[in-house]
Amino acid sequence: MIAVLWGLLAAVFVGTSDAIARKTSQHSDLNVLTLCVMALSTLGMTAGFIVYGEWPEWHLTAWIASAISGSLNIVVLYFLYLALRRGPVSVASPAASTFTIMLVFLNALAGEPFAISQLIAVVLVFTGIVMLAKKNNNPGVDDNYDNQWIRKTALIGLAAAAAVALRMFLAQDAGVVLGPVKALYLNRVFALIAASALVTYLVVKNPSIQWPHKSIWGLIVLQATLEAMALGFFLIGSEGDGRIGASIGFSAFAAVTAIVTSYWLGEKIGRSRAIWMGVVVIGLMLAAAV
Repeated sequence: MIAVLWGLLAAVFVGTSDAIARKTSQHSDLNVLTLCVMALSTLGMTAGFIVYGEWPEWHLTAWIASAISGSLNIVVLYFLYLALRRGPVSVASPAASTFTIMLVFLNALAGEPFAISQLIAVVLVFTGIVMLAKKNNNPGVDDNYDNQWIRKTALIGLAAAAAVALRMFLAQDAGVVLGPVKALYLNRVFALIAASALVTYLVVKNPSIQWPHKSIWGLIVLQATLEAMALGFFLIGSEGDGRIGASIGFSAFAAVTAIVTSYWLGEKIGRSRAIWMGVVVIGLMLAAAV
C-alpha cells in the first residue's frame, strides 16, 4: 500500500510537470528544453550531495544502467514534449502512460510474476488508446485538430512510452544497488551529458536555435523540479518488493496531466474522452496488480 502511495505522489508531480511542459514546449526548441530541465535538476541534486557528502559509490553494472537510462531521457522527453506540444493533451498523456504495460512486460522477461489478467489489461489499454485517437466531435474539444493529427499525436506518445519503459526498468535496477536517490542523481548526470552533447551539435549546425524566452524560465524551473522529484518518489516506492505497487500508483499520471491542463490552460477533455482515459488508467492498474 505504501508503494502505491509513493507511486501516486510521483504521478501527481510528473502529471503537473507534463502539464507545464504543454506550455513551455511551445516556446523553446525541444532539445534545448530537455537540456534546461536536466541541467536544473542535476545542479540542484549536486548541491545536496555537496552538503551531505554521500556520493554514489562505484558499481559497474549500476553505473552502466544509469548511463543508458539517463541517455534515454533525451529520447523520452523529446517525444513526450513533442506529443504534448502538438496536443490534445488528453491523447498525448494517456498514450505515453502505456509505458506501464511495457514496463510490466520487461519485468516479466526479467523473471517477475506475470498473469492472464495482464493480457486483459493490454486489451483494455490499447482499446482505450485507439478510441482516444479519434476526433471528439463535441463543441470546443477537438476544434483545432483532425483525425490524422490526433492519430500522429497518439503514435508519438506511444514512442515516448516505449523509451520511458526501458528507462524506468534500468533505473529500477540501478536503484536496487545504489538506492533511489543516488540512482536518480546518476540518471540526471548522464542525461545532462547526453543532452549537452546533442544541443552542442545542433547549435554548431544552426546557431539560431530557439532558446527559452525569459518569461517562461520560472515555469521551466518548476517543471524540472517536479519531474526530478517524481522519479525520485517512484524509485523510493520501487524499493524492495514495491515495484508493482509503485507502478500502479504511477499509472494515474495521465489523468493528472489532463486535469491540470484542463483547469490551468482551459483545454477541454470531453465526456467520452474522459471515459476512455478512465479505461486506460484501469487497464494500467490491472496490468501492474499481480
